[in-house]
Amino acid sequence: MFNYTALTEAQILLFALILLRMLAFIMSSAFFGATAINAPVKILLSVVLSMLIFPVVRIGNVNYLAISSDIIGLAIRELIVGLALGFLTRLFFFVVTMVGDLVSMSVGLSASQMYNPMMGTSGNVLDTFYSTLGTLIFLSINGHHMLINAIVKSYELVPVSSLQLNIGPFAEMALFGQMALVLTIKMCAPVIVTILLVNLAFGILGRAVPQINVLVTSMPVTIMLGMTVVFICLPLLTMEMTGLIEITSSKLFDVMKHL
Repeated sequence: MFNYTALTEAQILLFALILLRMLAFIMSSAFFGATAINAPVKILLSVVLSMLIFPVVRIGNVNYLAISSDIIGLAIRELIVGLALGFLTRLFFFVVTMVGDLVSMSVGLSASQMYNPMMGTSGNVLDTFYSTLGTLIFLSINGHHMLINAIVKSYELVPVSSLQLNIGPFAEMALFGQMALVLTIKMCAPVIVTILLVNLAFGILGRAVPQINVLVTSMPVTIMLGMTVVFICLPLLTMEMTGLIEITSSKLFDVMKHL
């Protein structure tokens, strides 16, 4: 077992750098960074994981003299790396939240507001439903283990004791927004198409029979058909969410390899 009571000054600085990246990752990650988890719990988890990882990182070719002389620059670098990796893990929940928003606006349930525990904001009913479903799927395929594995691998792919940082992957991260929008439209396309056809049908009905109050009549029909399509498409939605988690994981490792 590693003896933490006999650390040198350079080893303490190395542990501090490991802890900075871990803390930034935990605070900004998708699952562990949820506002429902208290800050002391996040800090304790960061310290525990850093203590477990430190003996493995210490074995590598670490220049302790460089750490002591460039501690400020290394600390800023570790914070940037941790925050960037944590942001990438939120891609899955960003897409799920956007799907809930688009579906609720299409169906007509955007006025009802509920607290979204994963994003820490107030959202509509379907937004909360999709977020809860996404969280259950995330946990069912051990997504939290993927997050821990990713941050552990980052210490191998992005060494702690080097000031070098490639900014190329940060420019590619801007393209993830485009990919997230495409995935969002793909996941909520059945509901949007259904509601579009219903609105067209009621528009034609309103022209053919002016005595019918289309605005009042269409609301319950739209909600009923929209929710029916939502529940019919749940198996397909589950498959899409599982694939989205795999895409998020692959993008995360691609960025780490090029940092």
